[in-house]
Amino acid sequence: MLDFRIAEILTEDRPNKYWYMLRNIGINDAVGILPRHFSDWRMHGELNPWDYISLKRYKNMINDSGFNLVAIEDNPPMDKIILNLDGKDDELENVARMIENFGKLNIKIWCYNWMAVIGWFRSSTHILKDYGTTSGFNENDINDYNFNVRINKSDLWKNLNDFLDFIVPIAEDNDVKLAMHPDDPPLDNFSGIPRIMNSIESYDHLIELNKSDYNGITMCQGNFTLMADNLPDVIKHFNKKIFFVHFRDVLGDRHNFIETLIGHGKTDLYKCMKAYNDINFDGIMRVDHVPTLYSDDASVPGYSYLNRLYAIGYINGLRDSIKNGSKTR
Repeated sequence: MLDFRIAEILTEDRPNKYWYMLRNIGINDAVGILPRHFSDWRMHGELNPWDYISLKRYKNMINDSGFNLVAIEDNPPMDKIILNLDGKDDELENVARMIENFGKLNIKIWCYNWMAVIGWFRSSTHILKDYGTTSGFNENDINDYNFNVRINKSDLWKNLNDFLDFIVPIAEDNDVKLAMHPDDPPLDNFSGIPRIMNSIESYDHLIELNKSDYNGITMCQGNFTLMADNLPDVIKHFNKKIFFVHFRDVLGDRHNFIETLIGHGKTDLYKCMKAYNDINFDGIMRVDHVPTLYSDDASVPGYSYLNRLYAIGYINGLRDSIKNGSKTR
């Protein structure tokens, strides 16, 4: 059974043509971000984007555009939590309030990460390929810089364990699943910043830390395929702990890679979709980083409009081929 729902991420601060294109092709569910945009021409910012009023107004905008907001993929400020610094209690309170507000607003999944200081990173954003410009990462480009963050991996794990002990009961009470995103790129150390969510073993440990049904994974394929050679086996391994999928692909290794047009990477995407069928995945899936086609719009590198529509069609084609194949057996 492939009963998952495609929920496309909306990165804009207001509806645009891409939102209407998504509705035209039958996308009903959306993944959002925390509403940090300005509320009017006077450059007045939102209230805290994790507060109820900000989230309610944001959800209303998405609902009024024809979508159901099913997940938020964004961290509020969390460096003090991750690094165990003074002020972490205020950050914990903000995360707790955010999860409670997700519960009130029926937002069922929070995709978060454990990357301190700097999050998602690419060293190149306009690499020219036959299928457009794409983004990539080469560790050599960052070797001359050192953030010199004074923390070790053991402390990062302890801080994560403390965080889960704090936030999981709140997530359970509010019916919000916690889906940990990998370090991106999945390095052991990013320019002097230790990282821990970068291997299959680290995700096994995450699950072992807290056995709650609400503690799980964002299966970002572009990262997990850099951690292991056989992504379909990884999908089957984590099974029901996969709450959310980013369906994309790359070429290279964790130290040097580019993000590819869907179907042109290192991974057998048909076998991945078959693995989701085998585990009866019924969560949400979105397309992820894609190249930018000539004349296409991309307000954020990796999120061009036309290529994301193409990727959605590719995913639906894979799903239909497996469903139809199952019927003929």
